[in-house]
Amino acid sequence: MTRAAPRFDLLRLPGLRGFLRWRYARFALQVPLFLVALLAVYDGFTGRQIAPVNTATVSVWVHYRGLVALAIAVAGNLFCAACPLMLTRGPTRFLKRFVPEFQFPRVLRNKYTVLAMTAFFLFSYEHFDLWASPWLTAWLVIAYFAAALLFDTFFPAGTFCKYVCPLGNFNFALSQSAPTQITAVNSSICQSCEGKYCLNGREETATTRQPLSGHRGEHVRLEVGGSGFGNRESGIETSGFLLKADRPARGVFPGCETDLFVPTMQSNQDCTLCLNCVRACPYDNVALEVRSPLREAETVRPRADWAWFVVVLTWAGLMNAFAMIPPYFAVAAWLSGVLGTRDEALLLLVIQVVGIGAGVALTLGAARLSARGQTASPLRDWIGVLLPLALAAWGGHYLFHFVTGYETLLPNAVTALNRLGLNLPAIPLPAATRGDGIFLYQVVISYAALFGSLWVAYRKAARGLVLRLVPQVLLALMFNTLTLLIFSQPMQARGSLLP
Repeated sequence: MTRAAPRFDLLRLPGLRGFLRWRYARFALQVPLFLVALLAVYDGFTGRQIAPVNTATVSVWVHYRGLVALAIAVAGNLFCAACPLMLTRGPTRFLKRFVPEFQFPRVLRNKYTVLAMTAFFLFSYEHFDLWASPWLTAWLVIAYFAAALLFDTFFPAGTFCKYVCPLGNFNFALSQSAPTQITAVNSSICQSCEGKYCLNGREETATTRQPLSGHRGEHVRLEVGGSGFGNRESGIETSGFLLKADRPARGVFPGCETDLFVPTMQSNQDCTLCLNCVRACPYDNVALEVRSPLREAETVRPRADWAWFVVVLTWAGLMNAFAMIPPYFAVAAWLSGVLGTRDEALLLLVIQVVGIGAGVALTLGAARLSARGQTASPLRDWIGVLLPLALAAWGGHYLFHFVTGYETLLPNAVTALNRLGLNLPAIPLPAATRGDGIFLYQVVISYAALFGSLWVAYRKAARGLVLRLVPQVLLALMFNTLTLLIFSQPMQARGSLLP
């Protein structure tokens, strides 16, 4: 099967491809975020323990989250591409000389483990008020770096990103609605490529070229189609033949650390947009294609673990925003009387489990009604309807916090740097920015997502009876209504100067 050439390749823009094929391109993108992370840790431990005037809380809970959603909607998974956690690879390469490397347990090679970790993260965010504690936020940043170092030391590179990191998998899930995707320029070139360098990596000297030593193997069977992941689970088989080298060659270009094979990729699932594939391909045959944000939702049938991750994350987006508006506190007060307890952790847990559980049950019910008994995995068939709505729910929520607090980062950063002795001109904190006008943008985002979801449902139902469309329409309308009801309420402006 031959795939059509990309409609428009962003990497063909003047100067961009040359920069991204530069072996230090990702490092250049990571350094600024790493410096911000260092400053956040320093200010989190030594600065004022007030969220709006501390670099730790402002950078993590206001700027990072808002810019992640914006980047995904406009371009793709840019924050994984520039992830500073991957700068731990230098220390891990050194540590690997002294410790054995293990294979990640097969039973954990799915999204169920990271789903549980994501749920725990969202619960902890509310229960421990992470957004209000610079000190805890600084420890969270350190914990992420330590986890990346630990997992990449004892397990193959990419294990942390693919199976452990809640932030990365959050980005993977929402990037399914991104307007870009890695793809092959000409799949026939991939068919004849002996080294499958985009997957295996490339090791090159002045006279030889071979797949990167110690990676996945030399021979890969190309099979376009399948689950849409573009990895070994969708038709890639490795021979087990590994090359051995005593030391790195003059030119070393790592392949995909999450096991994605470019010509079979139909999805952004598990793609960090690191562009290792671009640099590893000696034929310049990898494109960053501009695509419809709905294409993946319409055409890809994900694995069951991915479907479950998306459905829980989607409804968790609503519950995360719901916890910041007055009706949540009214529900918590009522539940406290019913249960006879004032334990905030228990009340939060019950509300989140019931809210997310009800949403998951409604989604499963709608999927089963739409499937009409014709498939054993209806959620996998219809989960695409939720993808645009998920991005709108999380993106609209994060937009509020970003707009009400985006001006606070630079003054706080300058204050922290001056404590380090830089003696920069002080920048006064801005006046509080009200979020009254944001609701209009949230409405536009929500309805754009609703129309996208209805289009996906229509395209999927068009292959069968029209009655298959009705449950999905009702589900999308209900989700959109709940989203707008939440956005219309006064929301806690966490991390900003608003009361």
